[in-house]
Amino acid sequence: MPEVLEYLEYREFLRDWFVETKKDNPFTSYRYLGQKTGVDPAWLVRVFQKEGHLNEGTLPVFIRLCGLDDRRAEYFKTLYRFNKTKAKQALSELYYRLMELRSLETRVLSTPELSYFGSWACAALRALIGITKDTSDISKLGSNLTPAISQDEARNALGVMKQLGLVVPDGNGGWNITDQIISTGGEVKSTAVRDFHRRTLELALESIDRHKPDDRDISSVVFTADESDLPEIRHKIEEFRRGLLQFARKSERADRVYALNISMFPLSNKVEDPCTGSEPPKKGE
Repeated sequence: MPEVLEYLEYREFLRDWFVETKKDNPFTSYRYLGQKTGVDPAWLVRVFQKEGHLNEGTLPVFIRLCGLDDRRAEYFKTLYRFNKTKAKQALSELYYRLMELRSLETRVLSTPELSYFGSWACAALRALIGITKDTSDISKLGSNLTPAISQDEARNALGVMKQLGLVVPDGNGGWNITDQIISTGGEVKSTAVRDFHRRTLELALESIDRHKPDDRDISSVVFTADESDLPEIRHKIEEFRRGLLQFARKSERADRVYALNISMFPLSNKVEDPCTGSEPPKKGE
């Protein structure tokens, strides 16, 4: 069954839940669901197609049908309000509440653990361990990174992961990864994390010459926006990242480790008297 904590749209969760439920019980239908919830079947179709919303009073019955525990029930109700609101301040507050509820399940690194981010190699090597059958030769794994790291660097990275409990012995002389998701818990003010971001951006720059165009995707966009739109823009970026992680986790097989950098930063100072003519400025290029 789909995990509601992975969604930023409650109607997509309900649609996926309905599809999976129908696989187990072919008699499940919109009519059946309408009888259980009191919602008109035709309106359920529109809701699942994101053309309308449920009435808030019907949420408890959907929570019961989906078998959500207390935390997931709160997430679902918060997600409902998040998807319906148009107020930017409320949107930001609800978004951060969703992230708080998610963080209870995600491994959030504490300050002493931020040594993990001291080198990009830790994250890359850990991901590679997760998709490699024979992980007994850590030096060989390090040489499979691009750029390759030395034997000492590979051993040091493994040492950090062992100390943090991010890998455990697999019983065959190799290693298995533990927590699937790792987060610094938001914008952590840490030199280690800043260095991690700096180095991965440098790797992206080097990738222009290191990798063939078919193996990478590097693009830029320049746009204008109001400063008050930043929370919503951050939300859209986060939604994309989460969606990509969700897609990757559902993949039945993986044969390569990738890094994705998303950078948004000012290219100008704030304009005190912006253009307000009938012809609005172009929003992107």
